Formats: sequence, C-alpha cells, structure tokens
Amino acid sequence: MFVHKTLSQEDRVSVKVAVAAAIAYIKELYEGISLRDLLLEEIEYSDASDKWLVTIGFSPPATKDVSTSVILPSNTSQELSRLFKTVIIDAVSGKPDSMKIRTV
Repeated sequence: MFVHKTLSQEDRVSVKVAVAAAIAYIKELYEGISLRDLLLEEIEYSDASDKWLVTIGFSPPATKDVSTSVILPSNTSQELSRLFKTVIIDAVSGKPDSMKIRTV
C-alpha cells in the first residue's frame, strides 16, 4: 500500500521560487508576444500532490480590427480581456509540470 508523505516546508521550494518559475514559464511559452500587466493573482499549495498552483494574470496585446465593409467601415483597436493561467509547479524540483486556463 502506498502512503503519501506530505513534504515539510524545508523539503519544498519556497513560494517566491514557485512564483518566479511560473512567471518565467509563461514568458517562455509566450515568447515574442508582448504580455502586459503580468501579475501574480493566486497561489495555493496542494498537500495531496505536493504541487504549487500559481495563477498568473496578464493582458494580451491589442488586436487591430480592420473591416472592408462599405456600409460600416471599421479601423479600430480592440483590447482583449485579461487572461489567467494556472501553472502547476513541482514543490520538490521547482519546475513547471503543466499550465491550465483559469476562468473567473
């Protein structure tokens, strides 16, 4: 029978290390895309999986909407709403395991 041993605080990476790893991971995945207002939104430690769940929010770049309609021509910029991603960080290694869309 497998017994899950919860890590002590000394055995796992700190909150600061987990957040830095999550931000670096998002920047790496979105390389070449200008992400604005990249901020920590939530952080939670899961005893069950020994993972940090780090939610990062950011604003994607504005998109240009150019319409070719003669009746209603449009040449406006449109800002997309804020996006949230939860990055799962391994509490032992401090490395990202996965990333999920976080809806609010």
